[in-house]
Amino acid sequence: MEPSLQQLADNLCRLATHHDITGSWPEASLTELGSAGAWRWVIPAAYGGLGLDQVQLTQAYEAVAAGCMTTLLILTQRDRACELIADGENELLKANLLPRLMRNELLATVGISQVTTSRQGARPALTATVDGQDFVLNGVMPWVTSAARSRLIVTAAMLSDGRQLLAAVDADSPGLTIDKPMDLMALQASNTSEVHCRTVRVPRERVIRGPTANALSSGMTIRPHVVAAAGVGLAGSMASFITAHAGNADGPLRTLAEEIQHRCDAMRERLYRVTQQAASRATLHADEAGSADGPAVATDEKTDLRVAVNDLLVRVASAALVYGKGTGFLRQMPVQRLVREAMFFLVWSASSDVRVGTVARLLEAPPPETRSLSID
Repeated sequence: MEPSLQQLADNLCRLATHHDITGSWPEASLTELGSAGAWRWVIPAAYGGLGLDQVQLTQAYEAVAAGCMTTLLILTQRDRACELIADGENELLKANLLPRLMRNELLATVGISQVTTSRQGARPALTATVDGQDFVLNGVMPWVTSAARSRLIVTAAMLSDGRQLLAAVDADSPGLTIDKPMDLMALQASNTSEVHCRTVRVPRERVIRGPTANALSSGMTIRPHVVAAAGVGLAGSMASFITAHAGNADGPLRTLAEEIQHRCDAMRERLYRVTQQAASRATLHADEAGSADGPAVATDEKTDLRVAVNDLLVRVASAALVYGKGTGFLRQMPVQRLVREAMFFLVWSASSDVRVGTVARLLEAPPPETRSLSID
């Protein structure tokens, strides 16, 4: 890890357990992000940002996750909002918002899980209707990190004809209400809430993209492996904890600590190999088609990586608690926080394939659809 990123991780780590215990908004951690230039990472250079490439952003997210997963979650949701705005079709909106986001004059987040998570044929959670030159939103955004702390929520809604609308909604819009933060197993300080819309008006000048068949993917650039990068960062923190405590363990546990570090290192190498390959494919596609759009990473490849990271996290988290012994079970000790945060990856942006694959890996069994029906 680069020295500047390692320093950021160390600074965040010193603050993480306090925010976990108190549930207080991690203002000091966000100040550390600002000092490290994190608000500029995903903002295109044309708007004053750094426009980090896939590999650079993967490195940055790994470092933040190694220091504090709550801060990482807030940052990635903010960054996703910035990316969606930057990749949209509304040039005036970009010019208005991106420089302000780059300067951290306002915090943004996303409320898009209602369209990215399957509802199995249920009525759309958030709908949009046309009313003159405006759109009107009704329904709920089920999962919005830093909702009460954000001034801008990038959200997606469904029209009656099945098309989607992607828009930047002011958090203080009339008709928009934010529930109190959810009581979470971990990451309580992220202020994650449900957001409700009751006839919330969205002017056309606040529309990022749409209405279109798939507002979240049409024209969007390829993202790095955000969740996998965060998982590798967290696994690295747990491996460091294990290594630090292995010196007081007996011989076999010291040897096993070395194996844990080896597996974490191998997963990190795999992450960067896959990320570099994806970046190369995206560049090739852009050269051939004049655009960076397209499936630069095969779905199976992304799923396999997520499953492997989930499997590693569950196993390393269990091992970390073993090495922490009884004191590791105390609320004020960092290891219990790391263990709970590892469980978040089992539900974070986890598709059906990721969930099935994760359980199969933990059981050391093939997924049901690949299992032989032979009864020999």
